[in-house]
Parts: sequence; structure tokens; C-alpha cells
Amino acid sequence: MPSVRVAVFDLGSSSFHLMVVDAFRDGRLVPVLRRRSFLHLGTEVAKTGEVPRERSTAAVAAVRRLQEAADKAGADVTVALATAALRDATNGARVLARLERELGTPITLVSGDEEARLCFIGQRAGVWVGADPVLGFDLGGGSLEAAVGTADSVLAVTSVALGTARIQGEFSTGDVLSAEERRAISDVAVARAEPIKAMVVGEPMAARRVIASGGTVRALAKLAMGIHRPPPASGASTSVNQVEVPAGQLAELADRLASLDLESRLALPGIQARRAPLLPIGAIVLSALVEHLGLSGLVVSEWGLREGAILDRLALTAAAD
Repeated sequence: MPSVRVAVFDLGSSSFHLMVVDAFRDGRLVPVLRRRSFLHLGTEVAKTGEVPRERSTAAVAAVRRLQEAADKAGADVTVALATAALRDATNGARVLARLERELGTPITLVSGDEEARLCFIGQRAGVWVGADPVLGFDLGGGSLEAAVGTADSVLAVTSVALGTARIQGEFSTGDVLSAEERRAISDVAVARAEPIKAMVVGEPMAARRVIASGGTVRALAKLAMGIHRPPPASGASTSVNQVEVPAGQLAELADRLASLDLESRLALPGIQARRAPLLPIGAIVLSALVEHLGLSGLVVSEWGLREGAILDRLALTAAAD
């Protein structure tokens, strides 16, 4: 079966990510290459409203490295997206223009609603959905995207300002979160979740199955598995796709992570150094949303925005043909 090699540049609020895959007509995406540069633009934008000059320079250098890797991989199609940090920064347009010159291809500054739609397309392709509507969450560094849809359609979308890097920038949180900081983050999550609650009220069946994606979600699932399951055999898969994280377990993880310093978090099973600093914030946000919306828990999808962008681009290409 013929395939096309696609490179996706995801210029996000926590990191810039390159993913190269061989995409097949039946929807299979075979990984070829992944590269990532952590820049934490979302935290800086939340603090100051703009991307500082040194971060902009670092972003250009990161795009240059990722472009060199994509060229070596020999991609046939390139998809480049920028999300919340560059949407929100007062100098986002100028930074985006610099990145486009370096990349040599247009970069789409996606709206929050479009990001939510693409995330859901990826999520429903990555896990079982079924005939009834489901709710999808994608927690990133700058925002949280939510959508309601089925295996065939996207019914409603929204984007709220609940990204982990954004929250850290707004609250200037320390290593260990105080009880006051935990309550404040939970309160903000509940207050900003009203558009999501409205979607659930409009499609109550969707609350029965909630799919979640993003690096923070995957990290929490790996931590839950490390705590509650025996360690995998050497060479065994560490995939968390379709792993279920119940509401009670999510609340326990939020409490535990918030009470630990960074060194103690790094000692937990399955914790990656790049995720550890913001993981408590993500756990608190997700736990507060699950409780507020009356959800039973989350089902993890390892596919999200990048995979959705590929599938959407190929669908548009096929329709044009």
C-alpha cells in the first residue's frame, strides 16, 4: 500500500516538536523520527505578555535544528502549526515571521477552536470511540482544548486558558505547591471550564467516556502504572494508549505530586525529567475538571494534535483529488 512521508512541526507553548511519519491510506501512521526542543514560551508569555528576545532567538535556533532533521528524513509533505503561546503573545506575529523565514514554509497559527478540532481527530483515530458522542481533552502548555464528537463528526469545540506553563507563569508557583496555591489553581480551573461544561450540558452522553491526550496526560498515566502495577519486563512496551485513569486515582496523584519537591518527584516511577516541573499543576487542573464536570476518569490517547493535523491534511488532499 503506498504511503506519503509527512513532517509535522508543532510549535507549542512548552516545546517545539518535530514528528515525521509514513502515512498510509488506511489511516496508519508509522513513526520515522521525533525531535523536541523545550522552550517554555507559555510561561514567559503568561508572565510578561510577550516572547522575550532571548527566547525568540532560542526558538529560531530550535526550528533550524528541527528543519535540518526533517530534511534528512526526506519528508514529502510538511505541516507546520503554532499554538497558544504564539497566539497570545503581543509580539507573536513578529516571532512567527522569523520562524517562517527559518523554516522556509508557511506556519499556520491555529485558533483554539481549530486546535481542539485537530486534537479530537487525532484522539478518535488513536483509541476506540464507539457510536455515542465522547468528550476529548488535550492539555498543553498554553491551553486546554476540549471537543465533543463521534467517530465520524466533531460536534462542538472550545479552548480554555488552562495550560500548565501558562498557570505556572500566572501564579509564579514554587517547587512544592502550598495548600493555598493548590486551591487557587483548582478554582481557576473550575472558573475557566464553563465553556466545557456548556458543551457537556448540550451533549450529556459525552461525559460517559472522556479521552485525554498531551504530554502531561501521558506522564500521569505512566506514573499511575508505575505506582499501581508491577514493573514491565525488560523490552516490554510502555505504551499508555487506552489506559484508564479513574477520577479517584487522578486526585491522589494531584495531592501526592503537589506535596513533593522536584527531587522527590524525579524519584517516582516513570517520571521524566522534562515533565516533572509542571506535572503537579497538570494533575491539579485535570483533577479539578474531572470533579467539577462529574466525570468518572480519563482514557489516554497517545494520538492528538500532530496526528490529527496529518489525518486532516491527507483527508483534504484526497477530497481535492
